[in-house]
Amino acid sequence: MGVPMFMAYNGGATAATVDTIQKVGGWSPTGIGLLGAMDKIGITMSAGIWGYILQHVPSKVLLSAGLLVNAVSCAVFAITQNGYLMYSTKMLIGFTEGLQWVWAPLWVARWADDEKLPLWINLSGCVAAGVGNGIGMLLAGSSTANGLPYAFPFQVEAAVLMLLFFLMITVPADRLAITSCLKVDQVKNEIIDADKRIRSYSDDLMNIDHPPSRQTSEAKGRPRLRSGSFLHPVIVAEDMSISQQLEQLYHNKIYCRSAMAFASANYVNAGLAFIWIRLFIQLWSMAKQLSVVSYLVITGVGGALGISISSNIDGGTDARLTLIFLRKAMFFSCIGAVMTVVGLLLQLLNDEIFFIFLTLTWSGIALLCMGIASTTGLIQIVCNNSVEDEKLRSFGVGLAQGINNFFGNCFGPLLPQMVMDMLIGLLALNEAQSLFAGAVSVVCVSFAVLGYVATALTAVERQQPAQKENKMQAVPEDTADQQPLLHPWCCNY
Repeated sequence: MGVPMFMAYNGGATAATVDTIQKVGGWSPTGIGLLGAMDKIGITMSAGIWGYILQHVPSKVLLSAGLLVNAVSCAVFAITQNGYLMYSTKMLIGFTEGLQWVWAPLWVARWADDEKLPLWINLSGCVAAGVGNGIGMLLAGSSTANGLPYAFPFQVEAAVLMLLFFLMITVPADRLAITSCLKVDQVKNEIIDADKRIRSYSDDLMNIDHPPSRQTSEAKGRPRLRSGSFLHPVIVAEDMSISQQLEQLYHNKIYCRSAMAFASANYVNAGLAFIWIRLFIQLWSMAKQLSVVSYLVITGVGGALGISISSNIDGGTDARLTLIFLRKAMFFSCIGAVMTVVGLLLQLLNDEIFFIFLTLTWSGIALLCMGIASTTGLIQIVCNNSVEDEKLRSFGVGLAQGINNFFGNCFGPLLPQMVMDMLIGLLALNEAQSLFAGAVSVVCVSFAVLGYVATALTAVERQQPAQKENKMQAVPEDTADQQPLLHPWCCNY
């Protein structure tokens, strides 16, 4: 867990030092937003590459080289103030971090038994990412608030990653391997099987076609996987061209709307993390340490409540019931967004500091985060299982995560900063006004998530009656003592 944790640490450290970096380097809002997005761009670029390279290069060699490049990139990022070099190192940090998120679930699938698999996946995925991000934000925010340079938290990260590099060298190669095969085609098949095993846990939890009564009690009893931090290998079906696969996915309305809901929800998460500290320092003259702690507490409590509620919903094995729940969750999330905007606006219009407006804003954000956290895990399962063809599903899962990384995690830090830059140029807004506009551009995307969930629900409701009608068609009687004619939908591969 140490390696993915301290790689995720970088994102939290960047969000907590962005105000200091901006002042020291004189960055424009768009420039600083792009800096925050560069590691996510690197992760997005790597999603379609590492799965292929892992088929040809031993895992230990690849992981060691990636960890070394990541540690060196962090060290260079800490000592330079050259914008282009900072962009390049951030992209390398994200590119090598992507290797961990591809390798980790495949390694867990090989070494964990069925009982331990969900626990290992959750610990090495969302738990490691969340803890690492929180530690990075807390350490970076506290150190810069006490007068230390922004380079300090990144120097700490580089030192820890270098120590982990030396420890990794001592680990036997077979303990890091994701397969025992030597031939490339056998390695590929084992990677595919491992990825299917991971996804089968969510596949059993929800099925688009069948009601909950058709699910097994064993599947119902399994804990829900939250592997959203991972990158599934992008595996292209060999019997279809990429254009044919893209066309099929494009015409799958449930898939497209669920994928966009997933990406939009993570856009809100990423955007809030990147703008939070500067927003509350500017509007409420809040101490930086308090701003950092408030972010961790409020988003943490809201997110934990959302995850807890979504993990225990009734009818969780049915896509329609799940989407109905998510529609309700996002309705409350949108109420939270309105409360947030009202609280920010009331404080912006007043010169004095009013804590009642702060309470309203924080309550709105907690409600917003609760709905978003309820949505991200479940909507990903709906998205994955909306693709019935197993070969096409492997490609669809990887593509959905690419959409999430690009439109969600990359645009979250970048787009609000571009909005701020544009409004400063057009309307001559001051810093507080521009930060308010950037925050509005983040929280209002919750309405887009609600729209995508509602339209996905409509698509599911239209699909289920059609499938029932097709399955009820009578099989023609075979009077010639031959095999009966089978309707295409009778064969559910």
